[in-house]
Amino acid sequence: MGSLRTLFLGVYASNGIIRALFLPLCYLMLLSPFSLAVAWYLGFGDTAQRFIPDEFSWFDLLPILALSAVCLLLPTRLLSAPGNAAKTQDGKRRVQSLPYWIPVVRNFFSIAFGGEEWLKGVRESSTNSIVAYSAAGTKHNILMSDSLLGQIYENWHSLEVPDSNRPALLRNAFSLPKAMQSRYLELRQGINRVVKTEMYAGATKKSLITASLRILSESLPDFITFNSSIVDQMQWERVSNVELTDGTSEAECDLFTLINEFCCNAILPPIIGAQFTESYQLLATDLATFNSCFWALGLGLPRLSPIKGLPGAALAQKRLLKHFINLCRELTDPPVRRVPNDDESVSGEEDTDADIVTPLSKLNELFTKQDVPMEARAAVILHLVHGIYSDVVPLVFWTVLHIYSSSSNPQDTQKSAESPLEKMKEETKVWAQAIQPPSIHPAFPAPPEIRFASASEAITSTSFPYLRSCINESRRLYNCSISTYKVIKPLTLTEDGEKENWELEPGTYIDVGLSQSLVNSSPSTHPSPHTYNPERFVTTPISSSILAPTDKSESYKTALLIALVAGITQLWEIAPAPKKSFLEHMQEAGAEASMGASALSGEEKAAKEEADREKEDGKRMGAKWVLPKAVDGADVRVPRGDVRVRVRRREGLPVSKIVRRIG
Repeated sequence: MGSLRTLFLGVYASNGIIRALFLPLCYLMLLSPFSLAVAWYLGFGDTAQRFIPDEFSWFDLLPILALSAVCLLLPTRLLSAPGNAAKTQDGKRRVQSLPYWIPVVRNFFSIAFGGEEWLKGVRESSTNSIVAYSAAGTKHNILMSDSLLGQIYENWHSLEVPDSNRPALLRNAFSLPKAMQSRYLELRQGINRVVKTEMYAGATKKSLITASLRILSESLPDFITFNSSIVDQMQWERVSNVELTDGTSEAECDLFTLINEFCCNAILPPIIGAQFTESYQLLATDLATFNSCFWALGLGLPRLSPIKGLPGAALAQKRLLKHFINLCRELTDPPVRRVPNDDESVSGEEDTDADIVTPLSKLNELFTKQDVPMEARAAVILHLVHGIYSDVVPLVFWTVLHIYSSSSNPQDTQKSAESPLEKMKEETKVWAQAIQPPSIHPAFPAPPEIRFASASEAITSTSFPYLRSCINESRRLYNCSISTYKVIKPLTLTEDGEKENWELEPGTYIDVGLSQSLVNSSPSTHPSPHTYNPERFVTTPISSSILAPTDKSESYKTALLIALVAGITQLWEIAPAPKKSFLEHMQEAGAEASMGASALSGEEKAAKEEADREKEDGKRMGAKWVLPKAVDGADVRVPRGDVRVRVRRREGLPVSKIVRRIG
């Protein structure tokens, strides 16, 4: 089956007629049941039946339709079957398109509804490392070899972003006003220059990562606070359905929701501003909801379409844009500071986001100089913030989930020491130093702390090879990009030395994102491609299908991933939560309802707690990891559903001699 992701590629990377007819046909299909009901109510059904003879039978047409289909479609399939590849005058081969059944639309339905699975079948049956399909007259090249993909990056100057893909995403998914599309194309180089300078350049990148490390040092010890009252819990705990299972030592929660909220708290304030992220409590939730239905929004489908989560994603999109518009207004016209009265306890010196230089404030200065409307500013900012979020947060979740699931239930002590989790902790313990400070009072044990070293180590590409291998393996498994580029200059690719030379004509397209997915899942490139192997890239060079050489943001995103994954693994132990039956849920609900109705004696209460503890230990030992199904996100696949886990503080941390200060 296909997906909305490849349907977007089929629609917006084909000819203009398909793009013009797609949304009207969607609305027509959505309204067709209501139109038919109204027509039937008004009596148009009886009127139509008068023109149909009484002897007419639809079954009489079936043989005629079947024969017509064979006579029309079979010759098309035979004539479009690949023969000998055509060669140019200098002997270079041209990539021949795959065969098709229906003229004009050609392979449109195959890519739109067959998608990546159809291309995997083509990969298995093809004898060449490059194939092409035609989506309604537009030729798309698919590369199934990492060497060919590497040559594409070496000749990046011969490619450009198509005129239809990016504007369609900005217009549909990020609500860029249609009147601003041409203006955005004019400002795109200036926007990219500001983003590169203020986020991905050496000094600014290091300062942003240092700020995130500072936030992590303060917040990671409170990843789980073990507070039963929702008032005393942290923001990420309140939304992750935390349930205490062993006093204040263990808690059960939803892993993706917890990581999603926690990661946004660490990576977004240095970019957007601390006041904005603190005041917009639904920021992480709205970004996750928006990302889960990204391709439905990117297609511009009506919000009432029968797609799970689409109405909520549309509302999340509106909230995000509304808050970013308010942020741009505040950055453009900072609020006037109010001078407090003598009897007020307000100092009047609180900084706002307009007082602190952030990448978004610099970007807003460019927008102000160019007199860009607030709606367009919000769309571009949402595009920037979502681009970082959609890469970092899902990869943190998948990496943490695979590392802990690969290290659970070791058979012996030797295997436990060689587990991926232990290797990762050993590799990062000096840089991300977890310690146990002494308590100021025996009745109040101090929570553990974590101290990160210099951000330069996270940026250096040779540091932490095992952790980087785990992250890149998650990239390999869960990448779902559909980036497409147009060939603007003749491009020659060489395979098997110089035995085969392929020429890509100007005006054709290269589906780089789908090519990356096909290379990453190919058994000829990666042995056991569907298995998570944390050591796959420890000594093996990273292929261009995993890390694109042209991606300027990769170093920044990878540094954030290293900090988040290393910090979580150094401080916390995560295990699968036992699966509860429906009867157990009912028993817990009944026990809570009857709590307080009858008081137990001290001995009865102790016996009950001991029995519950033994039962819980048995369940904990039998709990197994269950990986959720991965579905398409914007750039990285996201889990469908969540994973219930048990979280504990890591024990046996080195003891610090410095007493933790309060306040």
